[in-house]
Amino acid sequence: MKTKLKSARATLWAIRTVGLILAILLFAMPELLRLYAEYRFLDPRAFRAVLVAFYCCAAVTGVALLRMDRLIRNILKGQVFIQDNVALIRQVRWCCCCVSLICVPAAVLYAPLLFVVVIMGFLCLAVSVTADVMDAAVKLREESDLTV
Repeated sequence: MKTKLKSARATLWAIRTVGLILAILLFAMPELLRLYAEYRFLDPRAFRAVLVAFYCCAAVTGVALLRMDRLIRNILKGQVFIQDNVALIRQVRWCCCCVSLICVPAAVLYAPLLFVVVIMGFLCLAVSVTADVMDAAVKLREESDLTV
């Protein structure tokens, strides 16, 4: 059990570190993208599309990070198989889906974003399966609690 708690704590710190990096990127992204645009000769329309997609995705990613933070805190409190965790996982799934959909229009102007579209679409499916498995486990636990 101690190893699982260490893993959960490490995950919590990773989530918070990614959140901090995201917060820093909110301020640094225009300049970083400008430098990249000069290096790669990025079209001004593609520049705007990538920047708008980034900020839209950053908002959704922030929501996903908050949900994952709450999920891990629930787990650290010993609340693993509860309906709240299923709801949190499903919210993360929708965040993945939103990021994928947000990147589609920008990918028209900047093709490498197609990788983000595909990866986040796949992640949406994987998280969806995880949510369904977790939901089944919660129902089994609730049923088991009723029979004891």
